[in-house]
Amino acid sequence: MDFHRVKNIRLYESIIEQIKNMVDKGEMQPGDKFPSERELMEKLGVSRAVLREAFRVLESRGLVESRPGGGRYLRRVEGFHLQQSTSMDLERFALVDVVEAREIVEVKVAKLAAERATEQEMKSLLAFDEEFHGSRANLAEYREKDRDLAFHMALAEMSHNFMLREMVSFMLNLTRDLQEKSILDYDDWIVLCEQHSDIVRAIVQRNGDDAAYKMSLHLQSLRRDILKGK
Repeated sequence: MDFHRVKNIRLYESIIEQIKNMVDKGEMQPGDKFPSERELMEKLGVSRAVLREAFRVLESRGLVESRPGGGRYLRRVEGFHLQQSTSMDLERFALVDVVEAREIVEVKVAKLAAERATEQEMKSLLAFDEEFHGSRANLAEYREKDRDLAFHMALAEMSHNFMLREMVSFMLNLTRDLQEKSILDYDDWIVLCEQHSDIVRAIVQRNGDDAAYKMSLHLQSLRRDILKGK
């Protein structure tokens, strides 16, 4: 018998899944307005607090937008006209927004890491690079355990700027919530992680400008790969 671990699904997560299913079935399209809170509470049988938590999560992931005095809408993706959008399409385009923000922040982070990292941090970064970036077998584990996010977080720590660290942490958590790994092709993902070595080399040489440049190229590649399927 093949049993699976039981998941504890919170009420607001169930609402999010229902909304995603409606998008996947074509029952909702970008730009469509959601019913009023009162109507949704009655249909879903949940409290206002649970409903608002679901929409808070959806808004934080860039899937829903609120208009002051105008209600909530399934986010319209500007610049892209799709016959029918799936929930993964919406997550894909939300990820593009996240990458755009990461380009603004993490390019600076890479430069500061090269300039400010301690010698011990440099040694740890080199050890990390040698262990994981050197072989595709290790990169498979890297993917499963989200070590790519750990790499970017380590650079944020090396910037020695608490605000940049918090901003990077928020964006990386959002990247995970938006299922970046499911959206990227496996081979594309591997190539992206191999690019981390280029960033490491620039940082350990304390070449801030080159580190910033390599990070910029890396995130531009990520953006292209996310959009490749559209």
